[in-house]
Amino acid sequence: MGRLKTAVGTVLEDLRQRDVERAREPDVCKTDRNIRINVYHGIVSIISVNLAAPFIGIFAVKLGASNFEVGLLSSGPALVSLLSMIPGGKFIDRRPDQKRILGRLIFLQRLFYLFIATIPFFTSDSRAPLLVAAVALMNMPASIANVGWQAFISRIVPPARRAEAFASRNRLMNLVGTLVVLLTGRIIDVVGFPLGYQIVFAAAFVVALVEIWVFNHIDDSTAKSYGPADILTPDKASKGVLASIVDDIRQIFRQGPFKRYLLASAVFYFAWQTPWPLFTLYQVKVLGANNLWVSLLNLANTGGSLVGYGFWVRMMNKHGNLKTLFMSSIWIFIVPLVYGFSHSLTTVAVFNLLTGAIFSGVNLALFNALLEVTPEENKATYIAYYTTAVNGSAILAPMAGVALLDALGFFWAFMVCAALRIAGSLTFLVVNYLERRTSSRPSATTGTAVPAS
Repeated sequence: MGRLKTAVGTVLEDLRQRDVERAREPDVCKTDRNIRINVYHGIVSIISVNLAAPFIGIFAVKLGASNFEVGLLSSGPALVSLLSMIPGGKFIDRRPDQKRILGRLIFLQRLFYLFIATIPFFTSDSRAPLLVAAVALMNMPASIANVGWQAFISRIVPPARRAEAFASRNRLMNLVGTLVVLLTGRIIDVVGFPLGYQIVFAAAFVVALVEIWVFNHIDDSTAKSYGPADILTPDKASKGVLASIVDDIRQIFRQGPFKRYLLASAVFYFAWQTPWPLFTLYQVKVLGANNLWVSLLNLANTGGSLVGYGFWVRMMNKHGNLKTLFMSSIWIFIVPLVYGFSHSLTTVAVFNLLTGAIFSGVNLALFNALLEVTPEENKATYIAYYTTAVNGSAILAPMAGVALLDALGFFWAFMVCAALRIAGSLTFLVVNYLERRTSSRPSATTGTAVPAS
C-alpha cells in the first residue's frame, strides 16, 4: 500500500509541476521526468486505443462485412498511410511546435471513434463500407502522429536509455491495455450489440482528451534539435513535389544502414501481416470467439510479454538491436502454425503466452533498431519514408492472406504464412551480417579475421 501511495504521489507531482519549476531543474532530472511522463502517456494512450481497436474486427463481422471488407480493415489504413506519410513527415520536420501539432493529430484520430459509434444508425447496406472508410481515414492523422512521435521522443530520450525506457513503457502499456480489453469485452457482451460497441467507442474518445493533456506535460526544452528541417531545400521545392521526392529517395539510398533496414523491414512486414485477417476470421467463424475470448487472448499475450521484456532488454544490451531483432522475429512463425493445427480457443490462448514473450522482443527491437539507423537530421522525414515503404508492403499483405484463404483454405494458408514469416525474419540476419562486414572492412584490409556471430 505504501508503494502505491508513493507511485501515485510521483505521478501527481510530475503532472502538477509548473513551467517555472521545470525551468530550474537540471537536464538529467528533466530527462528522468520526461521518461516517466512518457510512460504515463503510453498508459492513457493504450486505454483509449484498446477501448475500441481490438473490437473493430468483430464489430465489422457483426455489421455484415464480407471477407474482402475485413481484409480492407488492414489494407485501407496502409493505403492511406502510403499517401500521407511523406508529406506529413516533411510537415512535422519543418515545424518548431511539434508537440502542439502532435496533440492536434491525436485529437483528430480519436474523433473518428465518435463517428464509428454512430454507424449502427445508418442503413444496413452502408454500415460495413462506412466502417472500412472510417478506419482507413482515421489512419491519416494517426500515421502522421506516429511518425512525429517517434522523431519527437527520440530527441527526448537519450540513446543510452532507450531500451530500458521503452521496455518499461511497453510493459505497462501491455498490462493496462490487456486489462482494458478484458473489461471492455465483458461490457460489450453484457450490454450487447450494437449499444455495447457504441458506449466503448465513445469512451475511447473521452479518454483521448486525457491522453493529450498528459502528453502536453512532456518538457521538450532538452530536445536535441527542434528547428525547421532542411531536406526540402528551395532548389528542391522549385523542382516540384515529384522531383523533390526523387531527390529525397536518392539521399536515403546513400544512407547504407538505413536503406538496408528499410528494405528488410518491408519484406518482414509483408510476411508478418499476411495472416492478420485470417486470425480474426478463424477466431470468429471457426472457433466461435466472442468479445470475452478476444480479451482473454490479449490477456495471455500480455502475460508472456511481461516476462519477455526484461529478457529482450538484456539481449539488446548484449547483442545489439539488429541481432536481437532476428533472434526474436525468427519465432513468429509459431503463431500461424498454431492456428493451423488448433481447433480450440484454449489452445490458442495457451500458446499466446509464448508468442507474447516473443513479440515483446520483436516490437522493442524494431523500434530501437529504427531509431539507431535513422540519421538525426530530418528524422521525421526519414521515418516517414520508412513507414511508407513498410505500409506499401502492408497494403498487399492482408489481401494476399485473404487470397490464400480463398485458394487453399485455412490450414494451408496458415502453413504458407508460417513459411513467409521465417523468410521475413531471415532478412534481418542478412542485414546484421552486412552491417558487421561493413564495420569490419578497415580490419579486413590488414588481414585481421572477423569472428562469426
